[in-house]
Amino acid sequence: MPQLSLLRIAPQRVLNSVVAALLLLTMPTLAPAGAVPPPQASVALDDSATAAQIAALLPLTVTFHDRMGTAALAQLPTPLPTDHAAPMNEYRAGDVAYVTAEQSIVVFLTDGSAVPDRGLTLLGHLTTGLDELVDCGRDCTVELTLGSRT
Repeated sequence: MPQLSLLRIAPQRVLNSVVAALLLLTMPTLAPAGAVPPPQASVALDDSATAAQIAALLPLTVTFHDRMGTAALAQLPTPLPTDHAAPMNEYRAGDVAYVTAEQSIVVFLTDGSAVPDRGLTLLGHLTTGLDELVDCGRDCTVELTLGSRT
């Protein structure tokens, strides 16, 4: 009797091995052909020293993290100078600001006025790419590029 159960198990193992081999052979065709470039967001920068510093970094690929649907925040590779920068008192959807305490940029997704006492410096305004950030559920990698004021 034990020989009979081995005959039932052996074909199943062979079949499993064949299926596994086929999956391994077809995996490269199932993988994407190449890396998909991140979506772009263009920012029209203000005329300030801080904005000039970020312009020197562009184009720059950053990963934005959602802040409860109100803003998206991304860490910068280097700090920006904020000497003599005018503080922000309110914001509009698409405004791009520098957060000194976090060495990050923030893109506001909605209009509002709840701005910290200090630490936000207006850099400019998105001319393209706001919809991608609004639709982003969690972390979004975006390439920031230099846009022009309309």
